[in-house]
Amino acid sequence: MVTEKSISDLKAKNGKFRKTLINVHSRRWMGNVLIVTDMLSLSIAIFVGIQVRHLPFTVIVSSYSGLFLVLGITITYLFLRRGLYPPIGMHYADELRHIVTTTSMAFLIIIGVTFVSKTSVTYSRLVLIFTWLLCLPLIPFSRYIVRRLLIRLGLWGEIVAIVGDLHKTQILADYFKTRLQYGFLPVALFCDHTSSGDTIASWPILPIGNIKVYAHKFLVKTVLIIVEDLNNLDSVVKNYNDTFQWIILIKDKYENYGLTFLKPLDFHDVLGLQVRNYLLSRSTQTLKRVVDITLSFLVLLILTPFLLLIAIIIKWESNGDAFYRQHRLGKDGQVFNLLKFRTMHQNAEEIFKKEVTSNPDKMKEWDSHQKLRNDPRITRTGRFLRRFSLDEIPQLWNVLKGEMSLVGPRPIMVNQRKMYGETIKESSRVRPGITGLWQVSGRNHTTFARRAKLDLEYIQRWSIWLDIYIMLKTIKVVIWQHGAY
Repeated sequence: MVTEKSISDLKAKNGKFRKTLINVHSRRWMGNVLIVTDMLSLSIAIFVGIQVRHLPFTVIVSSYSGLFLVLGITITYLFLRRGLYPPIGMHYADELRHIVTTTSMAFLIIIGVTFVSKTSVTYSRLVLIFTWLLCLPLIPFSRYIVRRLLIRLGLWGEIVAIVGDLHKTQILADYFKTRLQYGFLPVALFCDHTSSGDTIASWPILPIGNIKVYAHKFLVKTVLIIVEDLNNLDSVVKNYNDTFQWIILIKDKYENYGLTFLKPLDFHDVLGLQVRNYLLSRSTQTLKRVVDITLSFLVLLILTPFLLLIAIIIKWESNGDAFYRQHRLGKDGQVFNLLKFRTMHQNAEEIFKKEVTSNPDKMKEWDSHQKLRNDPRITRTGRFLRRFSLDEIPQLWNVLKGEMSLVGPRPIMVNQRKMYGETIKESSRVRPGITGLWQVSGRNHTTFARRAKLDLEYIQRWSIWLDIYIMLKTIKVVIWQHGAY
């Protein structure tokens, strides 16, 4: 049984747990904060849109108050229908997709209404278009900043209980503890064959028989249940349906993300589960290629003078070509020449062999990461270029040639083929990328095995929105130099 003493012990072990209990309606609190954030973003976008369309500060902004009200109500309603208030359990890429598509829908509705009602004299359609374009980046960016602030203050998330195997529940609790953006704050693990008040790491462990008493005592409204057998879903839901307001079923992926885009289909007496493979969609692949060509061409056009300066500095510091070409595996296993700025000395291989043969720790580091933190082969200029990933910019030429994509699995060296194992079959189905999940998930701090798993995750979860999310996060990683050496 859950005694008063065990309750006091559990409260003392987790100060954030007691703090969270102050706000029983955590979802409503988080949703209201995001509504205020979205409306503030909308008001800023409308104000800026008016100033862009007219002479600055010559238009009375209050004349657009009616439009702001209608837009605010429309966006709030559509966001609510999309589950964005709050986006509990939603990945940033999915949230970005919902925000962009729903915001665009709201503005198209309002633009259509102003056209039909002939109120374009009062409300300029150009102002609406400017506001729309400003909202697309402003709303997700402001949401991200507010969420990170609330996470830092310990005010984001709802308390949840986790049910399942002891080892798996601990892994799941640790997973969400390091990914607070999902909005789950595990407070206790419920497993069979355990006694009340036990703990493992920082998590209280309680018998499943006490879960109803515990949930009522601590006002826990959400439970995460690790499902072992999909055929038992009905019985699992029935067991907890009268205890929790939200029941979330968790299926172990075992590094397989093929069920990420699972969509339930209701055939009345039959339940269907649809899985769509976006990699086989020609329309989305064409869109990805168009984005690659357009962005690569524009970036190369803008940065050409800067790239020439880098090439001159490289030639001035050390002998040799300014560019480095290396055989890499591309789509369908085709070998291509990857283009980079040269960051190493001409006799790099000789220096490398001497370093690893005389230092066993360096050899171990290389075997694990295929990287060396203090690599003696790298020049002074090369170290600077690698720190800010500037050595990767020439690969935009590979993108234009169709050998690479802006986002994708990292192109591996020919001699690393065996290290990828079975995942090489999946990774060779798509063009390798300049950036990807590996680069924004720890970069050089991750092991080579972890890198292979991240590549597989990207392929099986691929969408154009995931690409956009990775490109945006790449900017952050480069600026803060996460994992760069």
